[in-house]
Amino acid sequence: MANEVKVFDNLKVKEENGQILFDAETVAKGVGITTVAKSGNEVVRWSRLNQYLGLSTSGQLVKRGDFITEPQLYKLAIKANSPQAEKFQDWVTSEVLPSIRKTGSYSVQPMDDFEKIALIAQGTTKLKEQVHGIETKVDTYIENQVITATDSNAIARAVSKRVHQYGALHHIDRDERGPLFKDLNRQIKEVTGAGNRSRIKSKDYDMVIEFIDNWEPATATKMLMDQDRTA
Repeated sequence: MANEVKVFDNLKVKEENGQILFDAETVAKGVGITTVAKSGNEVVRWSRLNQYLGLSTSGQLVKRGDFITEPQLYKLAIKANSPQAEKFQDWVTSEVLPSIRKTGSYSVQPMDDFEKIALIAQGTTKLKEQVHGIETKVDTYIENQVITATDSNAIARAVSKRVHQYGALHHIDRDERGPLFKDLNRQIKEVTGAGNRSRIKSKDYDMVIEFIDNWEPATATKMLMDQDRTA
């Protein structure tokens, strides 16, 4: 049995046999599956909507005036993949549906103290989740940025210091330390996957500095240098 259609901020909703249904046209406009006609009016892209729902035959196609299920609404919001669609889905799930299931209508109802406390707690939890999500995105963004010019210069100094330290310890003249620089720079590229030192990611900076401090030239480099010195 179907109840009458209710309108919540232009979203048309009805209940049928205990299931909440949503007007396809207003949902499509809410998640942004629309285009602007020559007349300047916003119109639904019905072919795109049906494609998102996985409908392909004329008997199944959703058209103006039809209602869709709650899972279909979420499917459209996810497929639309836009801030507008995400905001619309959040509004439906956090405001419209809870209100319908609790009161049968979308309206502001007086709350007692316990309901107010619960609402504040819910809002605080949601805010913390949003902040955590933003912090995670920021951390990921920062970690994937390449090192600054200051860090690049610091790595260059560390390379020079380590090569000359190794050269002095093994009595290698300064003008013969070129292969050592090549060896160390090659090994840095291998451990970081960066094409050159300026492309090293910020998250790898500390690891690179530690690697340089403990670097030893490859056996092939040592053998090549020994041959050149004894030639």
